[in-house]
Amino acid sequence: MARANPMTPQERRRALIDATRPLLLLHGTSITTRQIAECADVAEGTIFRAFGTKQDLIDAVVEDCLAPEPVIAAIDSIPADLDLEDAVTWMITVLQARIQQVRSLMAALSEPQMHPKHTKPPHRDYHEQVNAAVGRTLTRFDGRLTVGTPTACWAISAMAFAAVMPIADHTDAAEPRQLARLILHGIAVPTALEATC
Repeated sequence: MARANPMTPQERRRALIDATRPLLLLHGTSITTRQIAECADVAEGTIFRAFGTKQDLIDAVVEDCLAPEPVIAAIDSIPADLDLEDAVTWMITVLQARIQQVRSLMAALSEPQMHPKHTKPPHRDYHEQVNAAVGRTLTRFDGRLTVGTPTACWAISAMAFAAVMPIADHTDAAEPRQLARLILHGIAVPTALEATC
């Protein structure tokens, strides 16, 4: 029976991060390196060779969760033939999934002094890169927007974020299609004059 090709160090780190994330969501920082090793189907010593310490691995999971690249890739993959409402719905769905993932992980890691190496997450860099991806999609619809791209990006991001916060206690509050229609059309029925413009 042929043996599988050994993983590269980068692939091994990726596998350990992927195996650790669900364990953190279930158990918080009380997880053990033995649990991680069993979940990743590796020897326990592999964790220390790949990351040094359990805390370094946890930090890597947090950094991976905060990375903008998967969000940008999902937004950039919006099909070119979607109309404006479908495109905004897609973006809100992607943004909400990321926000909920981060909130769940942060709740699981609620112990004080959880991130000694990271004084502040790179929120500005994240938002700048994600807004650039949202802006690239919105340029397809320049002639249909009543506000500039930066304002449109802000409205989409802000609504996606606000709708998944606990204060948004409404059955339709987090539904991406409903939010897209609210952003695009507001809450008022168009007047006869507006409808003909």
